[in-house]
Amino acid sequence: MFQKFNFDTEWAVKLISKITNDEDIPIEGDAIVKQLLALQINAEKYFFNIRKSLVEFDEVLEVQRKHVYDLRQLILTGDDESCSQHIFQYMQAVVDEIVFGNADPLKHPRYWSLSKLLKEFINIGGKLLDDSFAMISEEDLFQSLKQLRESNSVDVDNFHLPNLPKPPDGFRGIRRKNSSLKRWLAICSDDSTKNGRYRPTTNLLRKYLGDILIASYLNIVQESGYDDAYIKEIERAVLVKTLDCFWRDHLVNMNRLSSAVNVRSFGHRNPLEEYKIDGCRFFISMLSATRRLTVESLLQYWSSPMESQELFFS
Repeated sequence: MFQKFNFDTEWAVKLISKITNDEDIPIEGDAIVKQLLALQINAEKYFFNIRKSLVEFDEVLEVQRKHVYDLRQLILTGDDESCSQHIFQYMQAVVDEIVFGNADPLKHPRYWSLSKLLKEFINIGGKLLDDSFAMISEEDLFQSLKQLRESNSVDVDNFHLPNLPKPPDGFRGIRRKNSSLKRWLAICSDDSTKNGRYRPTTNLLRKYLGDILIASYLNIVQESGYDDAYIKEIERAVLVKTLDCFWRDHLVNMNRLSSAVNVRSFGHRNPLEEYKIDGCRFFISMLSATRRLTVESLLQYWSSPMESQELFFS
């Protein structure tokens, strides 16, 4: 204890041995009291810093926990329309990640990774998009984007890329049309995207692929023949189960991070700041993986409902 809090151990031992060897006799003296007081102050500072560090580390996870719990509660207690909106937002977010990962608004579409973009998009939809997109090549998509840039106007309500498949007629009804329009407005007002010369083209590509995915999903759900109550039950089950699964894994990863991050202090880095940075990165990755798996699971389920029932109700 003396050594831990920078107390003069050798001096203390010699002094105490000179005074008495009897443990029952109290040790008194101004010098002793002063040294013990300094020891107590150092000990209290040490343990206070430990408690403070634990609280600061927990605050990082508490923000994430609140976000996840609020989202989970909204899924469980929200109405059917809000549940559908969650799924549409997930689908658009997945499309956005694919587009941003392969198309840079600062560069000409000729330098975009259009082949990889098409492959990732088809993989998300699985059998649902195989028939309509399997034969589309990188050059087809590039020529379509080129024609789009040369056009003078765009009909947002019935938008599709030239010479490419039109979105299925899944936006029937005022609510669904309003939902599509809101997504377009959200895309246009997205401040997180790069503000490059080809940003309008990128936004229209996001809109087109999002419409394709969402309208295809609405069509296949409608063709399944199930009633709305059962459909919403499945959607909620997939949303919640996927979120819970990734949240549990995230908690394990954050616990490991909190144990490992202290080593970075040897590199003159602040462990708390490193924990915040990596924790934020882990959380963003978790949400991204949650959205993608949710979309893939729903598309897979409604593509073959009978084969997928055991997956969600076992």
